[in-house]
Amino acid sequence: MKLPKSHARKLTPKYIGPFKIVETIEKGATYKLQLSREMLKHGIHPAFHASLLREYVPNDDARFPGRQWHQVLGLGERPTHVQVRRIVTHFGQGPEAQFEVQWSTGD
Repeated sequence: MKLPKSHARKLTPKYIGPFKIVETIEKGATYKLQLSREMLKHGIHPAFHASLLREYVPNDDARFPGRQWHQVLGLGERPTHVQVRRIVTHFGQGPEAQFEVQWSTGD
């Protein structure tokens, strides 16, 4: 799966889901999954070979509280309002200044 340029592959989950199997195309080989509209809109085909599928294991909320796959991959609904919650730090001065910020999505 092609990821947005702003996402490092090693920091994204290897597997996402769970997804419901809606059709067995070829027993033990190919399955059709019920994907979200957003994933289909990004051109992800719903048929997957069995070697690409894994049994769903829920997230470890102690290590990753509230983390959802669509937040990590950027495939979820885009927020309608985004603003800077706070400036964490900055580097440089004038027009060359760079800021590290914490974003708020209007929640």
